[in-house]
Amino acid sequence: MLKPILMTSALAVGLVFGGTTGVTALELSFALHTSPPGPEFQAVDKFVELVKERSKGEITVKIFHSAVLGGERDNLEQLTVNQVQMTLFGDTLPNVIAPEYAATVVPFVFPGPEEVFEYWASPVGAEAKKVIKDKAKLDVVAFFRRGDRHLTAKKPINSPDDLKGLKMRVPEIPSWVRVWSELGARPTPVAWPEVFSSLQMGVVEAQENPCFNVNQAKLYEVQSHLIYTAHVPAVWHWTISSVFLESLTPELREAVISSAVDAAKYGDEVTKQQIDSVCTALVEKNKMTAVKIDRGPFIAKARPAIDELSKNWAPSVVEAVAKYLK
Repeated sequence: MLKPILMTSALAVGLVFGGTTGVTALELSFALHTSPPGPEFQAVDKFVELVKERSKGEITVKIFHSAVLGGERDNLEQLTVNQVQMTLFGDTLPNVIAPEYAATVVPFVFPGPEEVFEYWASPVGAEAKKVIKDKAKLDVVAFFRRGDRHLTAKKPINSPDDLKGLKMRVPEIPSWVRVWSELGARPTPVAWPEVFSSLQMGVVEAQENPCFNVNQAKLYEVQSHLIYTAHVPAVWHWTISSVFLESLTPELREAVISSAVDAAKYGDEVTKQQIDSVCTALVEKNKMTAVKIDRGPFIAKARPAIDELSKNWAPSVVEAVAKYLK
């Protein structure tokens, strides 16, 4: 259900950036389903700085973080009707809006973030962006890495056999349910804001996310093992309401898009600098037990599910990812 933005309460829970200028400023609402700290917040701060400068103060930005406007599904609905103007989507956007192009977020397909960036910069990526714009009135304008998604659990996972019957939280993404089921787990979709409590109460026993998210949500308090599966090289999808963009003058539209692109580049560099230390801190500071696995058996066991999912991919997608599925 669409969560309405009540401006009186939004002002109380949101962080307000920008301010008044000599002209009437346009307000841009930016939703984030994650909580600080993390490189995405540094990237969004950079965006706020750049768009204020490039719009000459005509655009101000209000940040609503920590899922105060709901999870990714809520934010997706809000953007499609221009109730919120921008967000950073994780892996939900392509799966929900353009599943025929969502190979980049299927577990154990893409080897790394550079290959994901290459995909989105290619003609196939352009097709995917057009489908998203046509179907949902959203412009995907930039990307930056989040860090590989790894499994966490209350026990060591060394092989696919250890996944048998494991109650595992996954995002609300059907393809992920299919792959983890093939691997033997019992995947359970849970919205991100509810993950900690679900682990704490035993609704699920395991989950998977980049190290930044594990740290932000303090999942080390309810999970004992960090298993380096690197099953999805996760990226942020910097997304803007098409309705909002089309309401702007060409100059302001360029200010918003160019600021997003440059802020994403900045965020990517910040992530590269911080990611190893954040994963290490989960082990050394927060006392999680690191488990290094051989990914080969996991990839092999997941392959039937991947092959089944690929039957629904666009022909151009099948061709683009064939080199990763040999």
